[in-house]
Amino acid sequence: MALNSSKKITIVLILAAVAALYFGGRSFLDKCYYPPILMYHSIDDHWRETKLSVSPEQFRRQMKFLREKKYDVIPLGQLADVIKSGKKLPHNIVAITFDDGNLNNYTNAFPVLKEYKIPATVFLVSDWIGKPDHLNTAQIKEMSAAGIDFGSHTKTHPYMEPRTKDELKIEILESKKVIEAVTGKPVVTFCFPYGGKNAHAGQILKDAGFKAAFLTMPRDDSIKLDLYKLKRIKVSPGPFNLLQLGVKVSGYYTWFKAHRWTKKK
Repeated sequence: MALNSSKKITIVLILAAVAALYFGGRSFLDKCYYPPILMYHSIDDHWRETKLSVSPEQFRRQMKFLREKKYDVIPLGQLADVIKSGKKLPHNIVAITFDDGNLNNYTNAFPVLKEYKIPATVFLVSDWIGKPDHLNTAQIKEMSAAGIDFGSHTKTHPYMEPRTKDELKIEILESKKVIEAVTGKPVVTFCFPYGGKNAHAGQILKDAGFKAAFLTMPRDDSIKLDLYKLKRIKVSPGPFNLLQLGVKVSGYYTWFKAHRWTKKK
């Protein structure tokens, strides 16, 4: 029976980890480690129609798995602090993120996160707050009071790469201001829409007090920990076994993906 690409990746990663331990030891694994930051969008039953949705049942299974396997799920701000300190990263940490501030983050994800006492960050597009199918201010305040963090996903969700410095400042700073007014807490994390980077964004983010900024999984071969270009791992919809999740949160999935891009060049 032919294996799908996801199962192939799982098998290759397991074999690679065994080989690394045998031939290179712990020091090699430390060099390949990249803290797993999971990226979700919608938690609903439309996963058959879009690649940005995970079913509520699957999401619950995934969060239960993280708790039962004793992963240390930490807030993004804490992760940024550990990276900045230069200390060795524990190999059991995971961070959870949601992009766009969809309403189902409140109706379907939030109850599960509370049940399993799992922290997470929701990246909000400030102009979408209160719009149909998105979080409103009351829901954001309730989630914030329960320990969910909120980061900026810009003001209008544009592709960032072609934007001027002035346009970037509007998208970043106005979004930060609006979200802080709702939560009453500092906004210290940022997420690039569509994963698109911009050479000027890093300095603007630093000057504005952001601790870190996050991408999707760029197609490059770098596993350097850059606080303003941190890579995340997309959690895909559809049939998704817990072994695959275990691979994605192992800390070596990002290295493997980077290695694949290198081979394709």
